[in-house]
Amino acid sequence: MRYFAMVLVAFLMSGCASKLAHDEGEKTLDYSMANSKKIEIKNSETSKTFVTITYLNPINHELITQESEKFIVGTYMATGNGSFDKVELSGFQVNGSDENVTVTPLAQDASVLKLVSSVNAWTNYVLVQAPKTEEIKMEISFENDHSARVTVKFQKDY
Repeated sequence: MRYFAMVLVAFLMSGCASKLAHDEGEKTLDYSMANSKKIEIKNSETSKTFVTITYLNPINHELITQESEKFIVGTYMATGNGSFDKVELSGFQVNGSDENVTVTPLAQDASVLKLVSSVNAWTNYVLVQAPKTEEIKMEISFENDHSARVTVKFQKDY
């Protein structure tokens, strides 16, 4: 009977350990969803620009180093005729400054996009990086050709 109880406990513990290992990827996607914001910009009666911004720094993953503030910005324009046009955003600022802000286009197969839960083929993605700051409140803003400056706020989770 003791042998059976020990085997049962070992079986249960191995099942829990495998579930914890499986949940690590889900946990990363949960953090990316919690640190994402979606924006809808109405361009006209039949055209909207959709923007998704994910603040990467709170995600605990080997691809995310903490030497700079990192955001993935995805955007596309729905025109109402069934097509999705690529949109180029410009004038990126982080915390009100464009100093040392870099914008790098990302290919659809970029490994960092695996950390974002809502990646799709019709969206144009860029990685926006800014100098590391100790500010708790983070703000990223940008412009496109159909709207004024758009600002999105995030808060660091310490």
